[in-house]
Amino acid sequence: MLRSFKTHFHSSLPPAIFLAITYYFGWNAVHGKSGLEAQATQRQELAQAQAQYNATDSLRQQWATKISDLSAQSIQRDMLEEQARAVLNLADPNDLVIDLAPSKPAQ
Repeated sequence: MLRSFKTHFHSSLPPAIFLAITYYFGWNAVHGKSGLEAQATQRQELAQAQAQYNATDSLRQQWATKISDLSAQSIQRDMLEEQARAVLNLADPNDLVIDLAPSKPAQ
């Protein structure tokens, strides 16, 4: 009986070890530090970072355009006045300003 048990144990040991190793590597391939789940999370983070970069780059380009328009070599007087009026909320004394009554909501 003991001899039969040893024979079965020795014959089933290599497949059991192989299955354990296969399970270990399979689990790590899905859930591990570099597994499929981690890669999906990294792709999501990369997409968010690229969207944020594109928005920031667009804003940077807008500011670069405004700065180049207001630089000393190519300053445009009307652009400068427009920006100053918008910031200070003022109008030129020669401008004609007409106050409009607020529109009534449609009924």
